[in-house]
Amino acid sequence: MSNAAVDPRVRDSAIDWLVRMQSGLMSAAEHQALQQWRQASADHEYAWQRVSSLPLLLQPGVSLLSDATARRALESAGADPQRRRQVLKCLLALGLLGGMSWQGADSTLVRSALAGYRTRIGERRRWALADGSALWLNTASAVHLDWNPQQRSVQLIEGEMALDAPAESASLQLLTPDAVLYSRGANLLVRQDRQGTLVTVLRGLVQVSARHHPAPLALKAGWQSRVNSQGVGAPSPIDVFLAQAWLRGILPAERMRLDTLLAELSRYRPGFLRCSEAVAALRVTGSFQLDDTDAALALLTNTLPVRIERRTRYWVTVVPA
Repeated sequence: MSNAAVDPRVRDSAIDWLVRMQSGLMSAAEHQALQQWRQASADHEYAWQRVSSLPLLLQPGVSLLSDATARRALESAGADPQRRRQVLKCLLALGLLGGMSWQGADSTLVRSALAGYRTRIGERRRWALADGSALWLNTASAVHLDWNPQQRSVQLIEGEMALDAPAESASLQLLTPDAVLYSRGANLLVRQDRQGTLVTVLRGLVQVSARHHPAPLALKAGWQSRVNSQGVGAPSPIDVFLAQAWLRGILPAERMRLDTLLAELSRYRPGFLRCSEAVAALRVTGSFQLDDTDAALALLTNTLPVRIERRTRYWVTVVPA
C-alpha cells in the first residue's frame, strides 16, 4: 500500500490534524478526537502515517520550530490559533518544496497549501477582487490568481469556484488540471473532481478547450460542459437557479439516488459518509442545508426507511432502518 493514492479529503484532514498538533494548541479532547479519527479507517491511518513521516516533521514541534525563520513566521502570527495554523501549513508546504515531498513538488497538496485563496472542508467564502470581480470558493477549494497588465489568470487547483466578472473587465484565462478557459465579463461556475472539469456559464460567453485537445468550444449562458482527458464534452442546458444553489448553502435533490446525495454531502464534512448497498438506490427529493450536514442526515431518517450508524464522528453509514 506504500504507493496507494490518498483521497484528497482524507489527505486534507490528515494535514489539518497535523498542523493542529504542531501548533501546540490542541486540547486533551482534540488529542482524543485525533486518535478516534485515525482509528476510524485504514485510509485515515495510512494518510496520517504518510503526513507525519515527512522528514520535516520527524520530531513534531521541534525540527520545524528550530528554524529561526519558521520561529519568526510563527511569532508574527500572534496568538490567534487560525493564523498560527495557516502559517504552519505554509511552513509545511515550504518544507515539501525543499525536496521532502509526499507526492512531488508539483503536487496538489503543495499548490493548494500555498494558494492565495482557499477554503477548508465545509467552508464557503466570497472575495471582492481588485477589478470588481467577485470570487466564491466552495468547500475544500483552492485558487491561485495572477493579475498583471497583460493578462488576468486564475488557476483552480482543486474544488469548486464561481467567478462573476464585470462586463467591462479585461480578458481572463482560467486554468484547471483538465481545461483552459477564456472569457471576458462572464459569470461562470467551475468544478474540478475525479471526472474532470465541469464548466457552467451563467452569463456571457466562455471559450472552453481541453489541455491536450486544443479545439475550443464556445459555451453560452445557460449551458455547461464536462472537460476531461478525452476532450470537451457536448454542452447540456442547465437550470441557472439550481446551478447556483451551493452559493446559497443549499443542496437541491430531485429524485436523486441516496448514494449520490451522500457523496455530495460528504464534501462538506470531514471523514467518511456512505451508505450500504441495500439503500443506495433509494430516491431522495428535497433541499438540504450544507452548513449542517447532521441535520441533513436526520432529515433522511424522517423521509426514508433508513437509520444513521455512527462508529465515530468521522465514520458515518446510512443503513436500512
